[in-house]
Amino acid sequence: MWYVPEQLAELASAQDIEDHRLIGLQRLGASRTLQHWQQPEDMNEAKKALRQGNVDAFVMSPIQFPDEGIESFVKLGLKHNPQMRFLIQLSWGGGDIDNQDFPKGAWDTPDRNKTPEQLAQMNARNIRAGEAQVDALNDTYGNGEKIAFLIPTSQAASELRSRIYRNELPGLTDQDELFVDPAHPSAPLEALNTYLHFAILYHQSPVGLPAINKLNRADRPQWDAQFVRTLQEIAWEFAQDYSRAGLNGANETKPPSLSDSPNPNEYPDLEFVYAADIQVGEALDFGQVSAGSRSVIPITGGTFQGPDIRGEVIPGGVDWNLSRSDGTTEADATYFLRTDDGVLIRVSNFGVGAPPSGLRFTTPRFVAPQGKYEWLNQSNFIGSLDIDWTRKHPIRLRTFRVRSKVSP
Repeated sequence: MWYVPEQLAELASAQDIEDHRLIGLQRLGASRTLQHWQQPEDMNEAKKALRQGNVDAFVMSPIQFPDEGIESFVKLGLKHNPQMRFLIQLSWGGGDIDNQDFPKGAWDTPDRNKTPEQLAQMNARNIRAGEAQVDALNDTYGNGEKIAFLIPTSQAASELRSRIYRNELPGLTDQDELFVDPAHPSAPLEALNTYLHFAILYHQSPVGLPAINKLNRADRPQWDAQFVRTLQEIAWEFAQDYSRAGLNGANETKPPSLSDSPNPNEYPDLEFVYAADIQVGEALDFGQVSAGSRSVIPITGGTFQGPDIRGEVIPGGVDWNLSRSDGTTEADATYFLRTDDGVLIRVSNFGVGAPPSGLRFTTPRFVAPQGKYEWLNQSNFIGSLDIDWTRKHPIRLRTFRVRSKVSP
């Protein structure tokens, strides 16, 4: 959870939680909590923070259970602040191992394409051991109250991977996309864990909070607002439903939904921007991947025209196309436009559709230089993609700007 404190601060700021403050932070890679407890006194930031007596929540992310370092920190913390809470992360296993076996296999490159049944059992012994230790801590030190809670990161990560396996998560096609190496997470898994920490720390739904900055910086158009909302909904579901997370009665508070806001003015209008006729070359077979069959479709040219913008589609772009095993196809295209007054504009366009031809919808994203067309950087867009291979330019893409009905 090295990345969580900074990202958690982003969310607290977005939610106007003014008294959110990081009092101390101690990091040791792939460590037991006991190793933190045994750090030399002059280097032990965790002990220093607890002795100040102003820590409300103390978060730990041990690898294995039981870990006597956890109990040592609990006793020290309660001595200086009897009202504090202790949050303990249940982590996924590096290399897809059960963390009770760490370090054996933790740095091996695993086969990530696991079924939901395999994922449910993958870290089961570690989870049971963590639950047993937290139950014992509450029985011993809680005086009838709960003082120690578990953050079900491992279980939420398995749910995310299960949705990818079932092709239920647009924006991710391979479970391996959630990791940057055998153990460490990529931006979506970091975001899921951060939203989960937020929910359990503040007993608030993260649904509707902004995307963490790392997701925004990834420049992946498919990681759009709906993708972020899905991560938030998974986090909120596990925060509410996991009894040892401590959100007593939190499931009575529903995350906001469209059905709660029937005012028609809250729904968007679409403003036509341009229509593009795009020519493509012969598809190159990339081969089979876990989610289906990949192909590379060259974009060889075309034209576009709208009320305020027109020009040509520059040859050299590409559609990184996926024919999924469930019968749907994904378009993931990147290419450049040149306006009739000589301005270059980068386009990234992602969409999902059922048939190999016909109408589907996309989410275009633009990068335009400052000046006449920089408004393309400042709005959301939706595209309708019509494919007819009998035409000279078989791809017809109409792009619309999403506008609020109540905007001036």
